[in-house]
Amino acid sequence: MKVLVTGATGLIGAWVARALAARGHAVRALLRPASDPAPLAGVAVEIVRGDVLDAASVRAALAGADAVVHLAGIPRIGADPEDLAGVNVAGTEIVLGAAREAGVARAIHTSSLSAAGGTRRPVVRSEDAPGNAEALGIAYFLSKLRGERIALAEAARGLPVVVLRPGVVLGPGDTHRSSASLVVAIAKRRLPAVLAGGTSFCDVRDVAAGFAAALERGRPGEVYALGGHNLSLAEFSARAAAMAGVRPPVRVPYPVAWALALAAEVGARARGRRPPTNRDLARAGSLYTFVSSEKAARELGYRIRPLDEMIRDTLRDAIATGRLRAETAALRALAPAA
Repeated sequence: MKVLVTGATGLIGAWVARALAARGHAVRALLRPASDPAPLAGVAVEIVRGDVLDAASVRAALAGADAVVHLAGIPRIGADPEDLAGVNVAGTEIVLGAAREAGVARAIHTSSLSAAGGTRRPVVRSEDAPGNAEALGIAYFLSKLRGERIALAEAARGLPVVVLRPGVVLGPGDTHRSSASLVVAIAKRRLPAVLAGGTSFCDVRDVAAGFAAALERGRPGEVYALGGHNLSLAEFSARAAAMAGVRPPVRVPYPVAWALALAAEVGARARGRRPPTNRDLARAGSLYTFVSSEKAARELGYRIRPLDEMIRDTLRDAIATGRLRAETAALRALAPAA
């Protein structure tokens, strides 16, 4: 198939492009005019320029395509709510609406575990469990929920779309410093504290394989969770810190984290800068987004590699690309294989 991929230079997008090309698909990547195609180096891909918020460029990019994988979005909790609504919601409406009009044979929409909200206790949920993202009011969660609803509404209109919900994605290739930068922050001792919540940690290579499988045999109108290891933030950060040879972050109560986030927002606003943390991050960090990937394993052949492999390869890639200095014995042991 000829497959249009949006967001192809992101952590997941670049690996999805590789996975699709490796399976013999003809990959076309829609990149913004200023986007650097470097993450796609070595991948057999046709690059076209445009923007998911520009309907005309999306329609042009879809010309002759058999399928679309929509990955473009803002993957950051605490981003400006208007930006989130623009890209994660309006961009989804434009891309999937154009895909339906173009009559593509298959579409993949990238959602998130955040679309289902989160729980106060560590409960493992499946895709059909009731969500609470609207009640929580976290702007990023809401944007992913609304994007997912658009995708399912397009499915009801006839678009053969599959919705995928990745967890917190680790692994090599995080050139934009998105989710995998959590491991680097721990190794650099730049994450001094964590809250009592937890989430599902997965590997970008497993997720990319899940996308490729969903394109070929996912059931239209269905939602699949591509999770991984369900761990509290304290458990995960302790393991990542041990592998990096540094002290783990301490755990702080939510009221303290919320107050510190508010102070950071006020201070950053006064200086005209982006705050290092924010209240939405504090709210999200106090929740559990544990998920079962059984449905994806059964229907898509989704597999989850060992946690230590995910963390090790994330650290090795950060060292190899100069984002992390091998300052501890543990990191130096990883450096030769970077």
